[in-house]
Amino acid sequence: MDAVFAAQYRLLQRAFARERIEINVALTHDGTVDYVYRSRRLLTRDRGRNVEQLNELLPGITRTDEPAYGDLVVMNIEGVERGSLSVPQTLDLLDDRLGDDNPARQGETPLATPDHVVTIARLCPATEPEVPIGTPVQPWPAQLPSAAQVGPVLIGVADTGRLDGPLSAWLSGIQGDIDALGPILPSGLARIPPFTGHGTFAAGVARCMAPQADVYVADHFSLSGGELESAIVARLDDLIQQQGPAVVNLSAGTYTRNNWTSLGFDVFNETHPGVVLVAAAGNDSTDRPFYPAAYPWAVSVGALGPDQAHRAWFSNYGSWVDVYALGEGMVNAYAHGEYVYQEPPKAPAVQVFKGMSRWDGTSFAAPLVAGMIAGHLSAHGGTPEEAKNAVLSQATLVPGVGQALLLQL
Repeated sequence: MDAVFAAQYRLLQRAFARERIEINVALTHDGTVDYVYRSRRLLTRDRGRNVEQLNELLPGITRTDEPAYGDLVVMNIEGVERGSLSVPQTLDLLDDRLGDDNPARQGETPLATPDHVVTIARLCPATEPEVPIGTPVQPWPAQLPSAAQVGPVLIGVADTGRLDGPLSAWLSGIQGDIDALGPILPSGLARIPPFTGHGTFAAGVARCMAPQADVYVADHFSLSGGELESAIVARLDDLIQQQGPAVVNLSAGTYTRNNWTSLGFDVFNETHPGVVLVAAAGNDSTDRPFYPAAYPWAVSVGALGPDQAHRAWFSNYGSWVDVYALGEGMVNAYAHGEYVYQEPPKAPAVQVFKGMSRWDGTSFAAPLVAGMIAGHLSAHGGTPEEAKNAVLSQATLVPGVGQALLLQL
């Protein structure tokens, strides 16, 4: 566990603990982080003999009455083997007892999985926000000029909510849940908590690519940039049912046990098979699948460096990444206030922000693409799926990287 991950995880762990939810980290055999999960709970689906089979194979497991999305069921493992097993150990035991009958080993849906913790594309963006040089008042990349509009288009941003108060001109009129700042400090400035402003920055990037589009920023990641898999899919469903966005941006995801499918996102896709979901590919410079970006039904977006000729140093990659877009050195709307860095080597340095930030991550490459899709839909009409296909067809092959949507900077 490297120092940056440890700093991020401590924030996440404390935030969940305040909600009386215990989380933990599964490690690989060489001691590296495998995935983050909720302690003492498993997920399964209420179909066929799933629940009955778990009771037979894991005596002591019980079905909870915790609310879950669709046919997801939350199972309590505290009674299995006298409560001596962790989630990874319990699932290893289940695999052993299933043997050759394990559906996951045959490429099918696992009988049970962890309730993974979904986080803002790593445990946070690739870097913490930085004060841009020269106090800029305009974003980079710049907002595209307005054009004739065929009809209204709404971008749904599943993130940390939107900052309250006056925002930059290109974010005029955005709606959504409030992303609250911390207390007022003796300096007279507000404390900017970690991850606060992430949703506003992402919304700003999307709006720059689609100046005519409406934007709704939902607070789905108020627990220091994380949420349980079982909860986030229900929140995405609420966003779609209540707001009806044409395009949804999710700058977050999770690694899964054995890289097997996420039961939560499986249910989500079955419920909303036609939704255009644009998802960040993750910021760990690995080809390991990051869900939901790794699904063929999602638009997975990796990050390019500022020269748009190379992959950003942090970006995940692989055959499952659909397209790359600028994701490093971006400048956009952020909070007014004082920020204390949480990660080495900058922690515990303090910086004052004045409504703009420089920030890196596939977290921001994704809304760039979501904005492009919304912009095309706004200008040309059609269906969201047609707009998605039209935008992706404009990608250029960047040698050594893959298909990329390049900006004229």
